[in-house]
Amino acid sequence: MTGPTRRALWARGAVASALAATLALSGCTVAAYDSDDADTAASSTEGAATSEEEVDWASLIDIAGMDFSYSDRDKDATYDEASATKIALAGQSASVEGDGASAEGATVTISAAGTYVLTGELSAGSVVVNASKEDKVQLVLDGASIRNETGPALSIQQADKVFVTLAADTQNALADGASYALEEGEDEPNAALYSKDDLTINGTGALTVEGNYRHGVNSKDDLVITGGAVTVTAKEDALLGKDCVKVADGSFALTAGGDGVKSSNDEDPTRGFVSIDGGAFAVEAGDEGFQAATYLRLAGGEAQVKAADHALRSDIEAALIDGVYTVEAGGKGMNAETKFTQDGGALTVTGCDEGIEAQEVIINDGVVDITASDDGINAAKAERASNDNETAETAGDAQDATAASGTSDGAGTADGATGSGDASGADGDAQRTEGQDGQTPPELPEGAQPGEGQTPPELPEGVDPGQRPEGQEGQAPEPPAGQQGERPEMPEGMEPGQRPEGDGQGGPGGMRGGAGGPVADNASEQCLIQINGGSVSIDAGGDGLDSNGYVEVTGGTVLANGSAGGGDSALDYEYGATITGGTVLLAGSTGMAETFSEGSTQPFALVEVAGSANSTLVLTDEAGQELASYTVPKAFQCVVVSAPALTEGATGALTVDGATTDFTVSTTPTGGMGAMGGRGGGPHGERPDGNSASEANGSQDGTSEAPQQRGAGQASPQAEVTA
Repeated sequence: MTGPTRRALWARGAVASALAATLALSGCTVAAYDSDDADTAASSTEGAATSEEEVDWASLIDIAGMDFSYSDRDKDATYDEASATKIALAGQSASVEGDGASAEGATVTISAAGTYVLTGELSAGSVVVNASKEDKVQLVLDGASIRNETGPALSIQQADKVFVTLAADTQNALADGASYALEEGEDEPNAALYSKDDLTINGTGALTVEGNYRHGVNSKDDLVITGGAVTVTAKEDALLGKDCVKVADGSFALTAGGDGVKSSNDEDPTRGFVSIDGGAFAVEAGDEGFQAATYLRLAGGEAQVKAADHALRSDIEAALIDGVYTVEAGGKGMNAETKFTQDGGALTVTGCDEGIEAQEVIINDGVVDITASDDGINAAKAERASNDNETAETAGDAQDATAASGTSDGAGTADGATGSGDASGADGDAQRTEGQDGQTPPELPEGAQPGEGQTPPELPEGVDPGQRPEGQEGQAPEPPAGQQGERPEMPEGMEPGQRPEGDGQGGPGGMRGGAGGPVADNASEQCLIQINGGSVSIDAGGDGLDSNGYVEVTGGTVLANGSAGGGDSALDYEYGATITGGTVLLAGSTGMAETFSEGSTQPFALVEVAGSANSTLVLTDEAGQELASYTVPKAFQCVVVSAPALTEGATGALTVDGATTDFTVSTTPTGGMGAMGGRGGGPHGERPDGNSASEANGSQDGTSEAPQQRGAGQASPQAEVTA
């Protein structure tokens, strides 16, 4: 079993144990996590190996074809009580007044279009909707409570669309049992509120859902929510819509052993998306907080997310357009396989493995604040796991069959463009194993404790704790043909991987002026971190900005630090890093320091200046005007600096703890690999397609001033060295 597989299953089991305690307090039975089910799921997911073939990502996602809108009836929670059919629930029986519904024992069946008002409590029974495919059905929960120990509390077998309206000022509840009485070979239904057709939840009342068997709410088509106070506790996923999940408004308290909010259709490029336009979310998930098979669209709302794996995840593409999202994750804070774009809003990652990871990370506006144990922002080659739906569903089927037999209690408008992923394709039923790249398991959400006898998984044989697995991003690409793909020649007498030495070449203390050494196995010219605006703040235990391809800064403010040790840096790239605008202070250690490369049109400098944890850096121009300041969370030995006010050849100053260091900026790195445009790719550190963030003005020969420290009021001695 792989490390990520062990970690995902351990996390699910531990959160399931916590859920058991939560559900027990509410008077319902929940199964303990079963190791046999874990092994079944693991054996299936291990077969879903990453494909070595190139993926046609554009064919897998069609954002322009996605429907992010809400119908008038989705948002309209009104109803005519006088003409509605009344259904009174009473213990293990019910009575019906009006047309379109019937009651037999503890089962109420609705068979026609219309409005139905449900009141009272059904302690051991269910409500079933089985109308024609053209019928629209409105179910008004007006103080209704339904519990079914052998299946869904509310089961929608057929209709055109069903509206579950939460009447104002009412408390409503739906709960299922820990095992279902399913037909042999069947794995559905599988949720306390289960629908085979489109499902909308609206109104202003409250709904509590207990998904003791598997899921809380599961629609096999669209799941749309436009209002209500919804609380879900689920053994697996809390809110699941196969074709899409769309939320316009409401408040949500979601506790899930699997994913908090999820859409799983990876076969239709216009489906499988999660779109959030409003609402307030509190999510604790044993797997991922928000998960989309194609596109995660965050266009509003507020969310507090704690997830054992990734907090915000799309198997292909994601966008933050507006809204405030505060997340804590055992894996990534935001993880979109091919592309993440931020055009506004605020993303705060309070703890994670890596803050943001995608093949392309594009920040145009908004606020980003990341605290990460590894890299802050990482551009890594997109990979897609095997899309073997049959294999993935086998794990879920095995769980269902076991549970059903009673032998185990186990287990709008388009906003973006093309995008990647490792979609399971199992309608939310298969357990994903993607996680922290083989690292030890993350801490669980607050209040969740590992089950009795459970321990974190052992690391793979031969792996040292904290060691990064090699080759996890895939094999090195073939070098592109022609001048733009050639690797630059090494300086005479140097071996690949050797750093330049002597006389301050490559920056103070012998630091590299750019990336040096051979191209890494995970390098890809498709990888890009591009910051065009907004405010980016990063406190990283690894690299601050880490691209396996290129970095481009055209605007905004970037304040970042890397590891205090020598193994990482505030800026790390494979092919080139250019700056054409914006204000940048990148503080880190000297051991792996890199600066911007040729192709930059805004001058920059790599300055040797040291500070302790929580020292404040103040950047000023030669007139003493403050340009930026940054309180650095970790100790540092050097800073990469650039600002629009510092023109070619200008002198700036960095002040740390009362000591000031002068420096001179230039668009030309004159030592180390940075002078050769990084590790290959296009000329002057630009991307081979020529699509750098802005056209370079052409490099200029020049020298930079050696940084010198001076006390207050002391003249600044000048000495020319290469930088």
